[in-house]
Amino acid sequence: MRGIMGTNLRMAMRALTQNKMQALLTLLGMSVGVAMVVIVSGLGRGAQLRIESQIEASGPTRITIKSGNLTPAGINTGGRQDTSFGEEAEGAVGIGPLVGDQVDVSQNEAVMDARRRMEAVRPTRHLNPPTPLGAAEIELLSHDVEHVIAVAGSVTGNASVDPDAGLRMRVVRVQGYAPAWPEMDGWDTLEGELPDGASISAGAPEVLLGPGAAAKLWPDGGSPIGRILPVKGEQLRVVGVIDAKEDDKAIIPSVYVPLSLAQTLLERDNYDSITVRTSSVAVTSAAAEEIGEKLRVLHQLPDDTFDDFRIESQSVSALPSMGSNPGLVRAVHANTLELEKQSWEEMAKSLRQAGRTFTLLLAGAAAVSLAVGGVGVMNIMLVSVAARTREIGLRMALGARANDVMIQFLVEAVTLAVLGGLFGLMLGGIGLMITEYGLHWATAVSPWMLLLAFAMAAITGVVFGIAPARRAALLDPVVALRAE
Repeated sequence: MRGIMGTNLRMAMRALTQNKMQALLTLLGMSVGVAMVVIVSGLGRGAQLRIESQIEASGPTRITIKSGNLTPAGINTGGRQDTSFGEEAEGAVGIGPLVGDQVDVSQNEAVMDARRRMEAVRPTRHLNPPTPLGAAEIELLSHDVEHVIAVAGSVTGNASVDPDAGLRMRVVRVQGYAPAWPEMDGWDTLEGELPDGASISAGAPEVLLGPGAAAKLWPDGGSPIGRILPVKGEQLRVVGVIDAKEDDKAIIPSVYVPLSLAQTLLERDNYDSITVRTSSVAVTSAAAEEIGEKLRVLHQLPDDTFDDFRIESQSVSALPSMGSNPGLVRAVHANTLELEKQSWEEMAKSLRQAGRTFTLLLAGAAAVSLAVGGVGVMNIMLVSVAARTREIGLRMALGARANDVMIQFLVEAVTLAVLGGLFGLMLGGIGLMITEYGLHWATAVSPWMLLLAFAMAAITGVVFGIAPARRAALLDPVVALRAE
């Protein structure tokens, strides 16, 4: 069997070399079809992964912890307190009769109820000086809180640029980031590349710029990649430009350096904030509450004190002036958890469905290209059958069966398609590289995708080669030998 297959392959290659121009055009058609499949699959998968990354980065799976607390609104901590009883208490007839020079409010139920409410919320708690956030908090959040899958500390501050560098700006806003932060925040490179995790952990003197920072620093408008940014005596090499979210109206440009390097430049030992990511939207609120409880234990806060930290997530971001009163946070989470979970999951589901629809539309276009290549295979095989009619008749006269002839031409069709598939894989890979590095579009390639594209090429050869092979097998040997 192996010998017969080898013979068929040799005959197929000889037949292809006899019709070089037709074979070359057919190979080109198949190559374009397979390349389209590879490129479309890579773009579709890359777009889907990017959508999911953006959903995770911007969704309510992130919790930010900051040092210090704000005075809760409406609670007296030694300053001004609100003495209004409200409209329903005062009313049109006054709040109560005069007794001497004092107002008697004991019979006014609305006033007495308002007073009781005010006295109930007047705290005996007090605010402690904030505990700086450091390695102990990172350790706690990384190992002792359920559902936390990533932790990243950060510091931010202004730093001076060396005046002799000839730059347009004399000050930059340094933002230090941990190895987990680029993925957590959904960073994508517009130019250059992101440092690897080892370089970030080692505090390598490599800097990333925001989209508008290069124009603010270098007036010539050239590419910033490879340039040196001298900050406080440290020579920072620009390795990439990222699409980080930043204020376009900000005068001072933002630059991003590894966290340990930023702490050195800004002369800080602690963190401004710590951000964690949870495993899903459904557990974010519960994780935020657990973080608050465990940070109180870590900071050894008595029960009669407020938190010396703030916890911010999507649930409580609508209450920026109300501090981090644990009771209030629990109330907010209890009322918004299901709404937060359902609304975000619905939006994420819609975005993923849109990505899949986009991929299917592109896959349809790629399938048409592959079908065109298959028609080319059928065309050259029909031409080959017509040109080799006498050869077919001679083989049958010498004892070849109809099945042998059919297999011979089917092998030729599949060989042509497979060769086109191999060239198509190379063209598709080159196309994806141009798309990713030239146009900066997100792409993703997997071995299974390449194997599937190659298999589709072989299947196309079989499907479009059956009709010519069957036509050759059904020829009458006597009639075939008489053919000119």
